[in-house]
Amino acid sequence: MKPEPYTYRTNPAVPAFDDSNPLVIFDGHCVLCSSGVQWMMARDPDGEAVFAAIQEPVPRALYIHYGLDPDTFDTFMVLAEGKPFLRWRGVCKAARLMPVPWKWLGALGRIVPDFIGDAIYDFVQRNRIAWFGAREVCFAPDDAMNNRFLALR
Repeated sequence: MKPEPYTYRTNPAVPAFDDSNPLVIFDGHCVLCSSGVQWMMARDPDGEAVFAAIQEPVPRALYIHYGLDPDTFDTFMVLAEGKPFLRWRGVCKAARLMPVPWKWLGALGRIVPDFIGDAIYDFVQRNRIAWFGAREVCFAPDDAMNNRFLALR
């Protein structure tokens, strides 16, 4: 069953935030995750997506709202049109927020069945810290990209 859009707006545990743009939630300590955000911003500096690390209050509350554990961070989330896109669907949705050709790749990725895409996603997710490492301090953008981060808007 798919969750109804914008249910978090009525949850008092979720702080109010501007949800007019898609929100990409990532692990700010994970080198792969934060590098992915930097990659997205470099290829789409004027893009519509806003980013937030799971270590921040709004993303943590959203994860709890959707029954996810923000401390284990076992899934990537893109919140768009008030709906959460997780795991493989989240990766494809993030790509569809980018300009061409990435948008096309995100659309093409949707032909991969979720059980296959999620299995690939889960394998990478389980090994991301071992393969790429972790930051001791949460990733923070440079001044030029502050407007793309939820906590800095």
